[in-house]
Amino acid sequence: MRHRHYGDGGRGKGEEATPLPTRIARVVRRIIGAPDYWAYLEHCRLAGHPPRLTEREYVKEFLDTKGRVRCC
Repeated sequence: MRHRHYGDGGRGKGEEATPLPTRIARVVRRIIGAPDYWAYLEHCRLAGHPPRLTEREYVKEFLDTKGRVRCC
């Protein structure tokens, strides 16, 4: 029987786990409806294109569009 190692976040070899304070901050942002620029950057990285918005622009667009920032 294989045991799951706690703290690896279920990631494969070579992938770093997101630090606990960062994960907690993301959860809190989602709960209160605050913009998460780091999630936007991660999306851009995974989609294979550079971010088109600075953090300031992202937050402004997020607030102006009530959380529906369009990227792709």
